[in-house]
Amino acid sequence: MGLDVYSGCLVRYYSRNWLTSVQRWGMENGMDVQVVLANEQETAPVEDIITGVTEWKNAILDGLGDNIAPGQLWNEDNDTTPYYTEKPDWCAYEALQLFFAAKYLGQKVPETVPKDFNVFDHPLYKRFMQTKQSSYSLFECEWWLPLHEKIMFPARLPTGHERMFSTVGLLYSELKEINAIDWKADKQTIRSWFNTEGYPDDAYVRNGKVEMQQIHTEYDTVSLAKFAFSIFWQAVEHARKNGTMIILDY
Repeated sequence: MGLDVYSGCLVRYYSRNWLTSVQRWGMENGMDVQVVLANEQETAPVEDIITGVTEWKNAILDGLGDNIAPGQLWNEDNDTTPYYTEKPDWCAYEALQLFFAAKYLGQKVPETVPKDFNVFDHPLYKRFMQTKQSSYSLFECEWWLPLHEKIMFPARLPTGHERMFSTVGLLYSELKEINAIDWKADKQTIRSWFNTEGYPDDAYVRNGKVEMQQIHTEYDTVSLAKFAFSIFWQAVEHARKNGTMIILDY
C-alpha cells in the first residue's frame, strides 16, 4: 500500500471527492488508475457523511472542552474548501523519521536507505523511541485536527476505530524543530524540495505508455527526508490557511 498525505475536509475525504497524486497523474497522462485502500469501505451518501462528520466533530470539540480556544477555523464541506494531497510514500516518510531520530541523538544520518526500508527495525529509531523526552505526533499519529493547541490524545474515528490524534499546531511545531536542527531552510526552499529532492526516476512516459529504465534499490536518505518534509510542510500550510484536517491515507 502506498502512502499519501491528505489535507482537506473530512466530508470530502470520506466521500472520496478527491484524487490522489497518482490518480491525478493518470488523468493527465490518459491512464486509468485504480486505488486500493487498506480499509476499503463502501461510500455512504454525502448527506449521511455530513451528518456523521458533524456529530463526530462536535463530540471531539466537546471532549476537548477548555483545553482548546473556541472559534477556531475547522471547515467541513464536500466541494467548496480546496484540498491538498501528495505522495511521499512510506520510504520517504520513514527516511524523514530516521533523519530526525539521528539528529536528535547527535548521530550521523545513514547515507542511504533500501527500497524496502522499515524504520521500525533500525537501531537509531529504536534508540530514539526509548530515549526521547517527549512524544512526537510525526511518529505516533496519522490524523491531525485543524487546531492551534499542541496536544495529542486517543479518540475514535467516525468509523469507530481507535486512533491517536494530534493537531496541526503540534505538527507545525515539530516541523519547525526538524528544520531548525539542521537545514534552517526558508519556506521557498522547503517548497522547492518537492521538485528537487526525492526518488530517482525508474520509468518515464512515452506516447501514453510507461517505459522502464534503471530500477533503483537504494535511495539517498536526506533527499527522501527533504522530499517528505516538503509535502508535510505544504500540507500544514494548507491546513492552517483553510481550516482542514491532515490525514495519512493508505
